Amino acid sequence: MRSAAAPGRALACCLLLAALPAAAADFAYEIRAGDNPWNLTQRYLKDLSYWPRIQQYNRIAEPRRLQPGARLLIPEQWLRLQTREVRIDALHGEVALTGADGLLRPARVGDLLAPGMKLVTGEAGSAALAFADGSRVQLRPRSELGVQQSADFAAGAGSWVRLELLRGSVDSLIAPRSGPAGRFEIQTPAAVAAVRGTRFRVHADGDAARNETLEGRVAFGNAAGEQSVTAGQGSFARTGVAATAPRTLLPAPALPPLFADRLPINRPFPALDGATAYRVQIAGDASFDTVLIDGFGPAAAVRAADLPDGEYRVRVRGIDGDGFGGLDADAVLTVDARPEPPVLVEPGPDARVSDQQPTLRWSRARADERWRLQIASDAAFSSLLIDRDELSEPSFRPEAPLPPGIWFWRIASRNPDEGVGPFSDAQSFRRPPPGPAMEPPQAGPEGLALRWRDAGPGMRYQIQIARTPDFTAPEVDARTDSPAWLLKDAQPGVWHLRVRSFAPDGFEGDWAPTQAVTVPEPAPAFRPWWLLPLLWLI
Repeated sequence: MRSAAAPGRALACCLLLAALPAAAADFAYEIRAGDNPWNLTQRYLKDLSYWPRIQQYNRIAEPRRLQPGARLLIPEQWLRLQTREVRIDALHGEVALTGADGLLRPARVGDLLAPGMKLVTGEAGSAALAFADGSRVQLRPRSELGVQQSADFAAGAGSWVRLELLRGSVDSLIAPRSGPAGRFEIQTPAAVAAVRGTRFRVHADGDAARNETLEGRVAFGNAAGEQSVTAGQGSFARTGVAATAPRTLLPAPALPPLFADRLPINRPFPALDGATAYRVQIAGDASFDTVLIDGFGPAAAVRAADLPDGEYRVRVRGIDGDGFGGLDADAVLTVDARPEPPVLVEPGPDARVSDQQPTLRWSRARADERWRLQIASDAAFSSLLIDRDELSEPSFRPEAPLPPGIWFWRIASRNPDEGVGPFSDAQSFRRPPPGPAMEPPQAGPEGLALRWRDAGPGMRYQIQIARTPDFTAPEVDARTDSPAWLLKDAQPGVWHLRVRSFAPDGFEGDWAPTQAVTVPEPAPAFRPWWLLPLLWLI
């Protein structure tokens, strides 16, 4: 494009002119009605001696008949520019600044970046740059960004900003360009994204670059070819390879408001069709100038190992199989996890507790800690049996016996600095039913009839009969569906008996107290032993 007399060809190649290596320092000016080399020189160039150079540089044959909409190339060094500051407006984590000497030093909020300076973020570092026109560029973790140009044109023609993203990612919120010459460019080793006002992302990785446009339109490409990428689209380019045709980005995931009362945080959200991974960012405010957490992975979940109590902003987007990030979903995350609940020590999870008044124990974090204890018959704690507050010792024993059954308990901590924290996860234990009480045995013609209290529908029983009270070698060890047992051919002497029940789900009850019965020695032949009196020992 050296001639304004060929506006069609000019418009076809000027979209990304500043991206072409040979014209990297050229500014592309769009001709307006009434423009000519003389008044353009007067308005924008350093002095009037440059007007013949513009005509020669652009091969203008008829300077009085410039075609509106065509572009003029103007070398940067000819322009009358007023440098405007680029300021670090926010930062988090490890962020370093390098100047002309190439030495890195820690960056600080308020630092100014002159052309030639670079900003580098570490593994968890992020920063936001503020420009004089209200534009903002947010540098994400593991990124490197250089400032090449930030200046205003003369005569209110707008501003010209050129940044160089060497690696990593930026989110850009570019104010609409004022004046006929306004332009904002982000260059990468593979391609350039140029806009006049929009919101978009750029990612650079070696010889590859990717653009994702969220609002407005971005001119994206290189010397091999460029694309006009509109809202909801993305494009990819490699060094020396034309940018791909715009493709539709994934929609925003469904992300409800989030609340976390446990650490670490793990809050799933509905998976997104077409997403192979997700980027989850957590920031301290809605601007997302800096991010506290920038996570990437296949799980559709908001995760954080540790965050102080407070309110945060979460931003989530799906990533498709080619690496393009989709539209963002934002939500509020409220963290109220402190003081953290204690560790429930005793009874352990699903423990079997025979003690009718079991002692419950938990951990202590600090001397001035107090606790609230709840015991309920259901996991939702809608049927509370005990609700005790202001416990000063990390243990509790119920004043009254707990009935047999499944019980759930949980603890919440309180301290003067953090107030009342959330309850611990509920933990259950089971009080077994007592062993069935035995009735006195009845001797009969068939043997010794043993009976005990019926424990209820669906219950089964285990009976043991032994010569010794430790039941190490029982003569009888049997299970039955009936609350009765017939002991045949009992030998004389002392017999020890015990019974326990089994619930329909297999949970075993406690053994009933051991009973003893004495079978007497045989009498004369004409008197059967079952007619002799039995000695029932309890």
